[in-house]
Amino acid sequence: MCRRVTPPPLPPDELIDRVTPGVAEATAETNRADFRTSGRQSVQDLEHALAAIDRRLDSYGRILEFGCGCGRIMVWLEPLAARCSLHGTDIDEAAIQWCRKNLPFAEFGVNPHEPPMQYGDAMFDLVYNHSVLTHLDERHQDVWMAELRRITKPGGTVLLTVHGEQVFEDNEIAMAGAGEDPRRWREQLESDGILFVEQDSYTGSAHPDFYHTTFHAPWYVFEHWGRFFSIRAYLPRAALSFQDIVVLERPDDDPPRPRPVAARPAKEAFGGPGPAADGETNLMARVEAELTREIAPRYASRFGRPGELARRVLLRLMRPYILIERDLDRELAGAIADTRRQLRMPPLVKDVLDRHSERMKRLEGDLRVELVRLADRLDRVERRGSNDG
Repeated sequence: MCRRVTPPPLPPDELIDRVTPGVAEATAETNRADFRTSGRQSVQDLEHALAAIDRRLDSYGRILEFGCGCGRIMVWLEPLAARCSLHGTDIDEAAIQWCRKNLPFAEFGVNPHEPPMQYGDAMFDLVYNHSVLTHLDERHQDVWMAELRRITKPGGTVLLTVHGEQVFEDNEIAMAGAGEDPRRWREQLESDGILFVEQDSYTGSAHPDFYHTTFHAPWYVFEHWGRFFSIRAYLPRAALSFQDIVVLERPDDDPPRPRPVAARPAKEAFGGPGPAADGETNLMARVEAELTREIAPRYASRFGRPGELARRVLLRLMRPYILIERDLDRELAGAIADTRRQLRMPPLVKDVLDRHSERMKRLEGDLRVELVRLADRLDRVERRGSNDG
């Protein structure tokens, strides 16, 4: 856990207002207090999000806050500076100048409105932000997602926040209360998965013209952001009990890509020619050849041509059943293994998955036994056909 003993320095109200809007003379003290308490809470939110993938803040060597503003979160990370290299970046030059002067334990830089940033490839093993992509349209998001992927190490973690379904529902209620009809926004969000609202309270503010309000559907995050990162967790209302946190992982540049089951040639289903995979024998390879045979059997049937046709139909009917069942079991076993690696599961859930994994192994063993029996049966049929001949 990250704990700061001394109270952090406080930026001027003008800078606080850019990240915690609403500072006025009558409420300034309250908003200054909110600035401090929300920063400390955001650090706890980051720690809770990382716990979902069994990591801690202090387990990373080089950390970047993307969109650090005037240090609302960074001021609470000073205890990490003894063992972590801390960095912050933002488009707000005045905020960065204040951070450089008052937070010497970290390094700060001003980034442009669009990539690239000043950082090298694969420089950070943790990148996090609070409420950056909640204000960008899809084009800006895509270029920044690609840039975040570039500066993150393979296997590194990225934490991003979004306005999710619950935040959008809150806005629907507010719009209805103000006499507005939110249905067209709802239709666009459900259709596109992303909604960018240009006519909002940020219009005419100190923020750039492209800075407005964006909502995300969870399915869009998994489908669209999955092109840039692996999705490790999606945590609703995990950021200040308001925004959703998305936990991402930078994959390797050229990860191994196993061929889909459907694309595997039939002759390779049991290991192909030569030594059989997974301990399967050449006998099983022969069974596969029999199951996938597209010409008439080498041996004659006791029942003549009708018997040969019937045998061919039987083999073709059996092939998809056996192969699909086998592949399905293997896919399920692989999914269970992936789930166990990626999630911290309650003991009861782990026990259920363990039992199901064992069932998959037993089913595959039973399948091998049945294939051996089938091969023996085919051999007997072949010998009988030869004797009858």
